[in-house]
Amino acid sequence: MSVTNDLVEHELSEPTRRGEVPAPRRRSDRIALWAVPLLAAVAGLGFVLVNVHYNGGFYIPPLDDTYIHLQYAKQIGQGQFLQYNDGDPISTGASSLLYVLVLGALHFVGLHGSALLPAAVLLGVVCHALTAGGVVLLGRRVAGPVAGAWAGGLVALSGPLLWGATSGMEVSATALLLVATLVLLVREAPSGVFRFTPVLVALAALCRMEALVFLVLVPALMMSVSARRGRDLGTRIAGTAWCALPFAVVGAQLVFYLIATGHSSPNGSQAKSHLSMPNLSLGELAGKTADNFSAFMEILAGLNRQDFAFPGALLLAALGVAVLVRDGGTRSWVGWVIGIGTVLALGAISTMGTALWQQVRYLQPFLPLFVLAAVIGLVEVGKRLRLGEKTPVVLLAVAGLFTALSVPTWVHNTVQDSGGIRERVVALAAWTKGNLPEGARLGVHDVGAAAYLGGHPTVDLVGLTTNGLAEPALHGMGALYEELRAMSPDDRPDYIAIYDRMPSGVQLEHLADAGVLGAPVLSLPVMTVYKADWSLIDTGDVPIRPISGVIRDHVNVGSRDSEADHDHVVSTARAGFQPLTEARTLEVGGREVVDSARHVIGEEEFTLHGLVPGREVRLIARHDSTGPKPGLYTGARDVRVFADGADLGKHWLKPETKGWSETVIRIPAEHVTGTELTVRMAAMTSFGPSPDYKSFGYWAVQ
Repeated sequence: MSVTNDLVEHELSEPTRRGEVPAPRRRSDRIALWAVPLLAAVAGLGFVLVNVHYNGGFYIPPLDDTYIHLQYAKQIGQGQFLQYNDGDPISTGASSLLYVLVLGALHFVGLHGSALLPAAVLLGVVCHALTAGGVVLLGRRVAGPVAGAWAGGLVALSGPLLWGATSGMEVSATALLLVATLVLLVREAPSGVFRFTPVLVALAALCRMEALVFLVLVPALMMSVSARRGRDLGTRIAGTAWCALPFAVVGAQLVFYLIATGHSSPNGSQAKSHLSMPNLSLGELAGKTADNFSAFMEILAGLNRQDFAFPGALLLAALGVAVLVRDGGTRSWVGWVIGIGTVLALGAISTMGTALWQQVRYLQPFLPLFVLAAVIGLVEVGKRLRLGEKTPVVLLAVAGLFTALSVPTWVHNTVQDSGGIRERVVALAAWTKGNLPEGARLGVHDVGAAAYLGGHPTVDLVGLTTNGLAEPALHGMGALYEELRAMSPDDRPDYIAIYDRMPSGVQLEHLADAGVLGAPVLSLPVMTVYKADWSLIDTGDVPIRPISGVIRDHVNVGSRDSEADHDHVVSTARAGFQPLTEARTLEVGGREVVDSARHVIGEEEFTLHGLVPGREVRLIARHDSTGPKPGLYTGARDVRVFADGADLGKHWLKPETKGWSETVIRIPAEHVTGTELTVRMAAMTSFGPSPDYKSFGYWAVQ
């Protein structure tokens, strides 16, 4: 039997086939199909009204990223595609390309200023209602009307989904596209002709890249069926090619990003992914990813206090997937997609350092299909208990009770999160609008409200909307300082707003050590605005000590450009250690000097350029060598120096408690055989104490 005929046979046996469902039940199904979306819409609007009441008549979203999307949408509506500020290059700071295009279209047709945020929130509520209705449709088709109605109801009242629906973000739009894709797949699969399902998969992928990871089986299954269907080869090739549309669309998106920005990964991925960390080992990546994945399992099991799912949901969802796979036909397709897709999507999200932030919003779009699988599993448990026909309904009612009781918690989460946004970034934007000079550039961590509401051009210090700052920020404040000072004076921020203390993530408060934070001009709860001071930015480019000779090369450690130019590598000796950078200001001879450094535990290697062969090189090395235990001798201050593999013996990193010291490493003329020379700083002996110091830079003098 062919794949298509097998699907048709299973479709004809489904409980929703015409003539097998009594008229009263059909009426109740229709009622559920309207009542569930209405319930979802009412619940969503209730969240909105509570938010407005709490914020004194204004709607404040629960996270700053909403304003990032609104700013991109405003720029798109004004004809500046993906240009975050007027005249900026294209940047990829929006987490959803499709969503900002939709919002940009709304701006273009006249929803400007204060109207755009309510439109985004209303769009989220509508998408949430349609998602709940889609779950009813899908559940009825693959598991019967009871499962469909209850799953839709649980989705309608899901606290995290209501938080996401009213956040102004793409959560509900992505969830709707995921559910709609499976609804349409179930409808088109029996015929073996897929006209619209590939389009929905492509749209879902444009809405969130993780959505394609979740749905990756769908194009593969469609292509498999299309390759077997049709009387002639041309029809089969055309059908298969059309089913591959999602991969072509995503490929085109990544190529556009590469051409426009020089990097195929969106800025958000660079800023948030573990893969962007400076010295990530495979073991460390696996460990961090596994930690996040384990946390997701706990959240979905409903066994923590986050009230993300009802208790036991994870095991029930696994059982529900097994039931769908067992039943065969399109049910089997839906089961495989939900089961494997959830695992793959969770794995992809788990590679992000921010995976658990912001009420686990990256997980929210996949929750409706997870809930459907859990409901199917719960119905199966009720049937297996054989305690009566009403047993599944009783168990579903218990799940519904847990879901309903979690709603007040999520209402509280919404108002608490929006209150934090109001008191910090919205207040910052309101102040900057009336107090900063016209055209002044503001460097900021949360850049959304500052740009959209403040009206001043911004510099995103974590690199979401400002190209080239994401990875330096992850490398530490030394690398970020170097990237900022490499900007043209017109592009640097004139004012800098930072959190006084960040418990995790990018520690921008340490920019104070770079001397770029001038006088404070505004203090907000946990946030301060400073006048930027760039007067010291070039003071660290030459040695402190007098030199005789010509500086042939300078390895500016901490500057990622200089490190790349000199093949600078740190080989860490400690598992899990990240050789992060820092900036430091030192007073020398009555003047202040700023320089960046990278923390080395292990070996350091770099290549010098522009040397004169046959002449001695005096390598001036700037290090912080105060030692892990001040005042005590430690072997970690000793390094063995190699020049092009030749052992030059021991070099002692002279301690200096004031900040750094400069010592001279002499490389004899016989080892300088060309214009380039590779220098390695290593441990004195194998398995001996690893060198532990801050490396600021090296000057090759001849």
